[in-house]
Amino acid sequence: MDIDTTGFELGMPTREEMLEHQSHMLCNENDQLRRELAKAKHNIEKLVEINQGLQEQIAVEFRRANGAYVEYVHLMNMARCRYGIDLTRDGYELDPQMQLKNMEAQDREG
Repeated sequence: MDIDTTGFELGMPTREEMLEHQSHMLCNENDQLRRELAKAKHNIEKLVEINQGLQEQIAVEFRRANGAYVEYVHLMNMARCRYGIDLTRDGYELDPQMQLKNMEAQDREG
């Protein structure tokens, strides 16, 4: 069935006009995607900088914790060698530095 469209030609876009409109819509969508991509790249750069800073902080804290552990082991070994006490068995809940001070005070007295 063929519908007679006579008289409705005004306001109906031609094929070229529809293609031009579609082309404009695609260009606008492309521009919007480019802006979103640039924003995403900027956000990624910020996240990389933040991550790098956090990794540096982790490294500093790891070195600090390592140094504290080395000092702790040194005190444990010194207590074991000088005073013949094993802090892992005797008075484990006490602070090793406090126990050493107590042992030195006892040695001075007796």
